[in-house]
Amino acid sequence: MTFLFTSLLIGLAGLSTPTPEPGPVFKPEMVPTTAVRTAAFVPTGWLLEKQISGDLNGDNRPDPVLMLVERPSASAPEARRERALVVLINEPSGQLRRVAASGTALYCTGCFNSDRTAAPDLAITKGTLAVRHLSGVAQTLDVTQRYRFEAGRVRLVGESVMQSSRLKLDTTYKRTDYLTGQQQTEHIVADPADPNGAKQLVTRKEAKVPTAPRFLEDVNVASLNL
Repeated sequence: MTFLFTSLLIGLAGLSTPTPEPGPVFKPEMVPTTAVRTAAFVPTGWLLEKQISGDLNGDNRPDPVLMLVERPSASAPEARRERALVVLINEPSGQLRRVAASGTALYCTGCFNSDRTAAPDLAITKGTLAVRHLSGVAQTLDVTQRYRFEAGRVRLVGESVMQSSRLKLDTTYKRTDYLTGQQQTEHIVADPADPNGAKQLVTRKEAKVPTAPRFLEDVNVASLNL
């Protein structure tokens, strides 16, 4: 009887122990430092999901940015797949040089229960790379992170986060400038004293954040705690 009871406890303990999430499968060393074609920066087991180009270093040459995604599994095509971001500089020699690569800067596919999560959007405007994430249904999150090529690396310079409810007026905007350390948070809700719901209450808060450089490889969108 003691043996059966002990075995039952062990079995229950095993059931209650969560399985740890696997770490990011993408590593920068999976792609070359330099190559002539962008296809060389798509490692085995991955696909090129999106590619944009724009001048990141002010030399008037188009610099490619690649969004990669894991190949789907034949046995589980709907399973979660990781994404990766690779930033290249177009050298005068015609070579493409990798200056940043990360497997944690983009949402994966199937990351959220809702999953109305769109693929991340990439854009380059006036030398700044913007990466935008949209997710959620009843509760939505809209995140844009901005990067610049600086001293040979890709630095996070700004971030805008908007969390909102589709069911009621309750929206929070947070804007952070990582160069100056200035952060502004704005919270907008419906005025409970107004039965028509037309009036709004707005609160604003200013804060300072560290200005120590953070680079693309330091960013982990999972830390946004969706």
